[in-house]
Amino acid sequence: MELIWIPITVFAALMQAVRTAAQKTLNQRMSTLGTTYVRSLAGLPFLLTFLLTVLHVQGGGVPDWQPLYFFYTFGGALAQVVATALLIRLFTLKTFAVSSMLIKSDVLMTAVIGSLWFSESLSPLGWAALVAVLAGVIVMSIGRVGTRRVLAEGEALAGSDGGRALRIGLTCALVFTFSYLFIREAALMLEPRGAFWRAGWTVVTVTSMQVLGLGSWLALREPAVFGQLWPNRRLVGFVGLTSALGSVGWFSAFALENASYVRAVAQIEAVFTLVISWFYFKERINGIEFAGIVIVVGGVLMFRLVG
Repeated sequence: MELIWIPITVFAALMQAVRTAAQKTLNQRMSTLGTTYVRSLAGLPFLLTFLLTVLHVQGGGVPDWQPLYFFYTFGGALAQVVATALLIRLFTLKTFAVSSMLIKSDVLMTAVIGSLWFSESLSPLGWAALVAVLAGVIVMSIGRVGTRRVLAEGEALAGSDGGRALRIGLTCALVFTFSYLFIREAALMLEPRGAFWRAGWTVVTVTSMQVLGLGSWLALREPAVFGQLWPNRRLVGFVGLTSALGSVGWFSAFALENASYVRAVAQIEAVFTLVISWFYFKERINGIEFAGIVIVVGGVLMFRLVG
């Protein structure tokens, strides 16, 4: 049972890859913020079902709420929304390929910041596995976009215009880092209860905050979004379901293991994305991408040895 967080994280990464593919289609019919909101709004009913099921099977009742718990959950909810907005901003920049690789630095940021100021505790083998996974993701990214483009965008980042992309990419990684660590700390505050009970209450709390907060913003700035939900109900429902399944996996894994380990194993999502592109979009996987896949999988398997 000690390593159950690994298959849970892999499952969450798979659901996130599937959800992202579905969101790309939905984003053609709705605004970016509207598409982002669907994740929370349509996913909340499924998350409530998960929580009620856990309460029925395991019991546990309502947590003994503490102010610090709401600080962590609010911080996690806000950080997720801000980081997503920064990520969306990167799509408009010419240096997106390299900037998106910078976002992967959230794995190292989570490990370093978590070890210094949060409850993260990493072993030497854990650090090695984490670096191996990150290296594999970078290799896959280079294989996907091409060495020439990476070099060209790298030169662009060194210029004055590229500085903005560099700042946004690193800031996005940093904000994502705090979202993971806040969620992990919130789940730990509910100990000694079971992991799924802690995950259930935390994911419902965070998602509810996002539904209310982002929903209020959209009601003021983009009210047309709400009228687009029903005409796209099938796709909205699918995005909500896959998002909820992924969230259950993420929050359960965070309740069980260090956030940095979870985020490192979560990089296997890049492998799933390539496989989906191969099967669904008929895109070929080249040799560099395949080498990256091998490195990532090897790094993930190393976590089975982490004590």
